[in-house]
Amino acid sequence: MSTDSKQRIQVPEALREVLLEFSIAYLLEQPGDVVDYAVQYFNKLQSNRQAAANFYRPDSPESSIMSQEEEDQVFARIHQNVSQS
Repeated sequence: MSTDSKQRIQVPEALREVLLEFSIAYLLEQPGDVVDYAVQYFNKLQSNRQAAANFYRPDSPESSIMSQEEEDQVFARIHQNVSQS
């Protein structure tokens, strides 16, 4: 094995966040095809961000797709599902 293959890859925080949000949405909806769902999810995400750009001032903080209350509800449902398993 070369030393290059032993290096750890740094995952940017923004990527980590968007993949977590996608994963949660996927697990909650449990669609039949992950790729079709991903295409729809990320197209909707892009549309929402473009629409938001028209309403938010450039100096406003970046907004999450989910509110904090929605995130709390999602994590509670995931925890409940895991506990039942």
